Amino acid sequence: MAVVNEAQLSEVVEPGLKKVFTGALNEDSDMSLVGMLYQTVNSERANEDYLEIEDIGNMPEFTGDITYTEFKEGNKKTVTPTEYALGLKIQRKLFDDDLYNVVEQIVRQMGQVGRYLIEEKAAAPFVTAFGTGSYTTFDSAALCSDSHTFVSTSTTQDNAGSAAFSYAALDAAITLMRKFTNSQDRLILGVKPDMLLGPVDLETQFTEVIQSELKAGSANNDINVFNRKFKIVTTPFLSDTNNWFLIDSRRMKQFLIWQQRIPMEFNKTQDFDTYVKKWSTYVRFAEQPLHWPFVYGNSV
Repeated sequence: MAVVNEAQLSEVVEPGLKKVFTGALNEDSDMSLVGMLYQTVNSERANEDYLEIEDIGNMPEFTGDITYTEFKEGNKKTVTPTEYALGLKIQRKLFDDDLYNVVEQIVRQMGQVGRYLIEEKAAAPFVTAFGTGSYTTFDSAALCSDSHTFVSTSTTQDNAGSAAFSYAALDAAITLMRKFTNSQDRLILGVKPDMLLGPVDLETQFTEVIQSELKAGSANNDINVFNRKFKIVTTPFLSDTNNWFLIDSRRMKQFLIWQQRIPMEFNKTQDFDTYVKKWSTYVRFAEQPLHWPFVYGNSV
């Protein structure tokens, strides 16, 4: 009877391990923050430049001659993907003696770690939304700031508050978002907040306000005008237990970018001299908010 060698063993083990890795990576993919929050942009370059286009001028009354408008380029944002990698080395004898039991568990953990990284990074722009760290917008301000600007106007705008979540605070934030203006100081038409984002600590409060038929906390049987009008998204990766965000999801998909350079890989190689097999996982991406008018955040 022929002895099973390293090459034969790899054909048995590795297809199964890749399936284990992929299964752990994609577990509950319908709940991923990337799919819910981001526009995924596939990139083939070291970095991508995104250009803000300012709005054209207002339409005046026609008095015999057409007034020709101009437009200006706004600010530019360069987005550079970051590399992430993790490796695993296993001795030959582990395959011989244990095969799947240990190796499968470790490879599954590699997939889970990859998924954790993606979810953590997807939440990161909101974790730091009120500070000018890695995720400033076109105007170099924080995602949620009281000093947003455009090139074409001196008007500053505010999409950062400090109100704890409540029915009244939600109502006020909706009103403020619907009054956002563009680079020509015109109202931005069609702003429609339809999502609440926050930590898991606020999920009960979100649900009470959004899914009650009557106004929560009132004995007057007032109708709840917000009943089922908002999608609730909570995540444990938002570490502040009180901060919350009101979002226009359609505009969010325009301005919140997941720049995918290399999707998550599961690679293998082997060292003939030491009979050590190696696996690695590698991914390269960037997460970046380009513009701010899709969100109103409250830092409580």
